[in-house]
Amino acid sequence: MKARRAAAQDRLLRDEKILHNLLSLEMFSAGKRYFVYKSFGSEADTSRLIAELMRGGKEVYLPRTRGKEMQLVRYEGQAFETGAFGISEPTGAESGAVPDVCVLPLLAADAACRRLGYGGGFYDRFLTERGKPALKIGICYDFQIVEEIPAEGHDVPADAIVTDSRIFRRNNTEE
Repeated sequence: MKARRAAAQDRLLRDEKILHNLLSLEMFSAGKRYFVYKSFGSEADTSRLIAELMRGGKEVYLPRTRGKEMQLVRYEGQAFETGAFGISEPTGAESGAVPDVCVLPLLAADAACRRLGYGGGFYDRFLTERGKPALKIGICYDFQIVEEIPAEGHDVPADAIVTDSRIFRRNNTEE
């Protein structure tokens, strides 16, 4: 899936469609505090989403890893540093904020909103603890939707998966 994602020639257009679909969701727009991954490599881009949220007066938090845990750092335009996995992470103090909405990275997902991450369990641990009350939305390109993602008891499903052409909700409805 990583190779397929990296080979997609139309990612910029797909990213615009994901952003449009995400912002059209009333349940997404109702939040005040947003925890958003900082896109890396060929992941669905979050830079425009982060800018739109900030422009709209929303609080934006980005992840930073420390050991096996993920921290929230309020993003207000500060510098980034390279984290343990080569991913840019925000500088600044850890925040104790509880997000209203979490935008999740994924490698693949299915129509039941199960997601396949990268194997570290960072998001599952975070969502089980601090992110439990938050609306959980995974974003990806439509070709990353597969028939079924195997899930274990500790895997936290998303409430919705937003792609460049469809929106899936956990109750198995598609828009």
